[in-house]
Amino acid sequence: MASKTQVGFVGLGNMGNPMAKNLLKHGYPVIATDVFPESCKEVQELGAQIVDNPAEVADKADRIITMLPSSPNVIDVYTGPNGILKKVKKGSLLIDSSTIDPAVSKEMAGAAENLGAVFMDAPVSGGTL
Repeated sequence: MASKTQVGFVGLGNMGNPMAKNLLKHGYPVIATDVFPESCKEVQELGAQIVDNPAEVADKADRIITMLPSSPNVIDVYTGPNGILKKVKKGSLLIDSSTIDPAVSKEMAGAAENLGAVFMDAPVSGGTL
């Protein structure tokens, strides 16, 4: 069986943590970061590689999931000084599961497209169990 593709993950809070753990549980190598380092501990103990910022995630993975609390967080994680789009590789797939303003999703999709990446808006709703 072929090895599974590494998945980048940014945002390991109440929603992102279980999502990243599920990827690890199913054998996907995960490289992750969160603005709060203590949020990384649990997935690191399960085998995730932790890096300092979203740009480092984009440097090491071409499949990236973001799960963030608000539109300003998404803008910063994608376009900030250490944002994903600083190091994104052409052909990368960027999946944003944050529930944010659709205009921000469209803006991020355009910025990603300009760099040869694909941004998918895949919001989730609800909460943790």
